[in-house]
Amino acid sequence: MHPAPSIILFTVLSGFGFGLISITGLLQFFNQISIFDLITFSILGIIFSTVGLVSSFFHLANKKNAIKSMSQWQTSWLSREAISSIFCLLLVSANIAWVFLQNMYINEVGIVLFFLALFTIFTTSMIYAQLKTVPSWNNIFTPAIFIFAALSGGAILLTSYASLVTLLVFGTLQILFWYTADRGFKDKETSVGTALGFDANEEIRPFDAAHTNQNYLLNEMVYKVGRKHSIKLRYISFFTAFVFPMSLILVFPGEFSISILAILFHFVGVYFSRWLFFAEAKHSVSFYYE
Repeated sequence: MHPAPSIILFTVLSGFGFGLISITGLLQFFNQISIFDLITFSILGIIFSTVGLVSSFFHLANKKNAIKSMSQWQTSWLSREAISSIFCLLLVSANIAWVFLQNMYINEVGIVLFFLALFTIFTTSMIYAQLKTVPSWNNIFTPAIFIFAALSGGAILLTSYASLVTLLVFGTLQILFWYTADRGFKDKETSVGTALGFDANEEIRPFDAAHTNQNYLLNEMVYKVGRKHSIKLRYISFFTAFVFPMSLILVFPGEFSISILAILFHFVGVYFSRWLFFAEAKHSVSFYYE
């Protein structure tokens, strides 16, 4: 699939923003965060979430259809994502206003924000995980890596020791996702042969190319990335997203300036991971061009 920069930024930035809101809400529920930190990190979460959501707007072919995306909530994960993100941002804004005016916070609101932010991240992941035509996405690891990527980002800034756990889980899930993605169509036993009613092992090939010029399908769904290039980016992603942040947190525990450095490394790693998430995904329509 074509790794569109707007979608990569959307999933990375909004994921971090809602992850920050989620961790802030959890700390609020357990009364483990100061009023100043709650307001500061909630605002930061809103900023990142909003920037991410706005970036997704530029991926729409027809910008006028943006408002229509919220009307299909009964069947569309995109619509559910739009609605849940609005509810989440409205609630966290109201929470900030209450805390600022009353100089106190309601613990129970925190747990609502925690689950609402997680649900918003989950709806984003399900836009991709629901697609049976892309086997590397159509598995449980897709929502898992989206959720733990978001939680890890928020935890690095707010709870350095807890972030070691989320990073370890996220790293493990990422490896499992790559393993599953590499299996791809092999586990699905789908090929050109099965599409034409033959056995999966039958070697079927076209007499000639489908067409000689680029088209929408080739641009969006038949993106090819070199295997050596892919492996190199996986190493870069793994070390910058997991190994470097965990090492910094272990060597310099509780240092906020180090947490900032760790989150920068983490951002780079998650960006490469998300780029590979799209670039390595193989849509079943690609069989037509093999």
